[in-house]
Amino acid sequence: MEHNMVYNTENEGLNISEYGRSVQEMVKHICNIPDRIKRNELAKTMIQVMINLNPSVKELDNYEQKLWDHLYIISDFELDVDGPFEKPNRESVEQKPDPIPYKDELIKFRFYGRNLQTMVEEAAEMDDPEIKKAFINYIASFMVNSSRNWNDENLDKATVIDHLSTLSKGNLQLTEDDLEIHIDSYRSRNKNKKNPKNKQNRNRNRKRR
Repeated sequence: MEHNMVYNTENEGLNISEYGRSVQEMVKHICNIPDRIKRNELAKTMIQVMINLNPSVKELDNYEQKLWDHLYIISDFELDVDGPFEKPNRESVEQKPDPIPYKDELIKFRFYGRNLQTMVEEAAEMDDPEIKKAFINYIASFMVNSSRNWNDENLDKATVIDHLSTLSKGNLQLTEDDLEIHIDSYRSRNKNKKNPKNKQNRNRNRKRR
């Protein structure tokens, strides 16, 4: 079976590398939610996830504002929510954020990254069923898309459910009907464009016409 290697240079850059790609993908999903109320609630949830990733941030002055600033930066300043602080602009962001100290505990699936494990644990503790379902679906979609686009592997729902159960220490017990996987067709198209074989096939098809 032939695998197409996708190099890091072909992936979208990270706005704040310390938070990792999974956090950036989740923030991008939040930006695209049309319901402003739901968008606000998920943005607050992401702040809690960021605190869990970096508990020592609470020792800093104005740590909540720093986290909200980071959230806007991660979104490339596209996040439109009713946050508790004024949205920063590009010109005001001059210095890099402090590095995030990682926890010493081992992660279950290294290919997903520590941040995604933290987000799964956060999702398992959510009370609002609607927000919880949306957050789990965003996580599941990230898992599927990351495997498709970076590892050239297709995860089925059964595998995703099994991994979510493991990552949540059994607190998330889902069925295939519970998941709504969003496939990132934009990345798939870009990946096909970068594949020389696909380009050759397109040229052959043009000649046949």
